[in-house]
Parts: sequence; structure tokens; C-alpha cells
Amino acid sequence: MDRQQVEYVERENAFLREQLHALTDQIETVKQDVLEEGAKHIRGKENTVQKMKELEREIRQAKANTDKWKQEAMKEKQRVEELTGQVESLTSQVERLQGVVNRAKSIPFAGKLVTKLEQECKPS
Repeated sequence: MDRQQVEYVERENAFLREQLHALTDQIETVKQDVLEEGAKHIRGKENTVQKMKELEREIRQAKANTDKWKQEAMKEKQRVEELTGQVESLTSQVERLQGVVNRAKSIPFAGKLVTKLEQECKPS
């Protein structure tokens, strides 16, 4: 090979080495970008999973609260029913006593006594 051919091959070699180096750098840059995007994607998925777990926990807590409130409401309903029964019982007793008082009023001496007691019991 003559000298011109050797120089040409050396120049060509140097040019190809530069091209190889530039392509290697580009590949490394793209590789780094892909890794970073993949990491972002994975972090996003992890955040989504974490948020879903938090929501599941909140839902379980809300269900527990709902059950607790339902039990409290049932207790209150029973209490209201009990009080309603007591009011009805007291109302019937008052009506019965009112009947007794009305009959007592029809007796001459007892009637005067009942009227006097009623007047004394009324608030001024």
C-alpha cells in the first residue's frame, strides 16, 4: 500500500472512531433517558398503589363507622320505643286517675276536697 492509501485509511479510521464514539454517547443518553422515564413510570405506579391502599383503608374505616352508627341508631330507636311505651302507659294512668278524680267530684264532700286540692296544686 502506498502512503496515500495508508493516510486515507487512517483518516477513515479516525472518522469512523469519532462516529462510533458519537453513537455510543447517543446510545448512552437514550439509555439514560429510558431508565429515567421507566423510573418515573414505576414511581407513578407505586404512588397509585399507595393511594389505592389508603383509599381501601379509608373505606374500611367508613364501613366500620357506618356499622357503629347503625348500632347506635338501633339503640336510640329502641330507647324511643321504650319511652313511647312509658308515655302511653303514663297517659293511660293519668286518664284513669282523671276518671277517679271526676267520680270523686261527684261525691258531695269529696268533690269539695278535690276542688280545693286542685286549686292548691295549680301554679300561681
